[in-house]
Amino acid sequence: MGTRTGGFRTTIAGAAVLAAALGLVVTGTATAQTGVESRPVSFEVVTTNRSGVPCVNPPGEKKVTVRGHLTGPAAELDDGADITVYSHGNGYGEYFWRSEEPAYDYVGEMAERGHVSLTIDRVGYDDSDGPNGNTVCFGTEADVLHQIIDRLRDGDYGGERTPAFDRVGLVGHSASGFIANQVAYGFGGIDALGVLSSGAASAKPLVAQRAGEMQARCLLDGDGYAPLEANDAQFRADHIHNVEHHVADELTERRNDDACAGTRNAAGAIASDLARNATIDVPVLVMVGSDDSFFGPPEQQAALYGGSPEVTTRTIADTGHAIAFSRNAEAFRDAMDDWLIDNDL
Repeated sequence: MGTRTGGFRTTIAGAAVLAAALGLVVTGTATAQTGVESRPVSFEVVTTNRSGVPCVNPPGEKKVTVRGHLTGPAAELDDGADITVYSHGNGYGEYFWRSEEPAYDYVGEMAERGHVSLTIDRVGYDDSDGPNGNTVCFGTEADVLHQIIDRLRDGDYGGERTPAFDRVGLVGHSASGFIANQVAYGFGGIDALGVLSSGAASAKPLVAQRAGEMQARCLLDGDGYAPLEANDAQFRADHIHNVEHHVADELTERRNDDACAGTRNAAGAIASDLARNATIDVPVLVMVGSDDSFFGPPEQQAALYGGSPEVTTRTIADTGHAIAFSRNAEAFRDAMDDWLIDNDL
């Protein structure tokens, strides 16, 4: 198992994004791309759970639509060579990866660096459909992600142009790290796995505490959705570290409620990861902020992926759970860029 650390770099593409935000004209460079596009897409999926991780209150087969965007260099979007799918954590939405703040538009900068991305609102979040949240556990969401990945490979999804992709990476943040693990060992069909600000082996006591508190709030909501944190102040304490004030305000204002079945079945998801992550046989990235309130250093989690040909660990300094939005976000993007390049994504 190979583990690499450090070595962050600042690229010309990052300067191009900053210049664009300032309204400057950027001429061609060795790394910057021109003609970046972001296209709305949709996926017709079924809320079932074939992940092998059972949940209380099985969802049944309900047809729902998951909505998101393909973002990348225009010249490569239709080539269908490779793509990375990004799934956001609890309390967030697609905007975690696709921010209106130019300095924190992750997929915009990845497109400048030549990468193609799919970002989505998870089932029950913002623009995507949502059945009762008491039936949407991590296994359900893993099955939905598996269906989306299959449709990407077939070009079978909604949008003005829907290329089929040959190589697919999957990255999950926070709760979606558990979901992405279940995709990898329950279904396969991916070429690389990224687990950010997440991990069964590195979870701190606050994870179980917040899950339990959320379940108490779930008893008051018949639709099966409740916030992980009790209020804005608790959310900021848990998620926000070294973040610009206006960005912290926006993240707090936009925070989403989460499906109650996710945290209700979290213990089973953690146990499954501890038992089955060793069967994952693709390259894995484990990344965390040094000041994450929920998850500790990545090395213990990385040790679970014994079947992976290469496990890469990264710790982003002076960064909390909202890893894409700290003042050190450029280091986060550099680390992601390195890993994507290493895995032909």
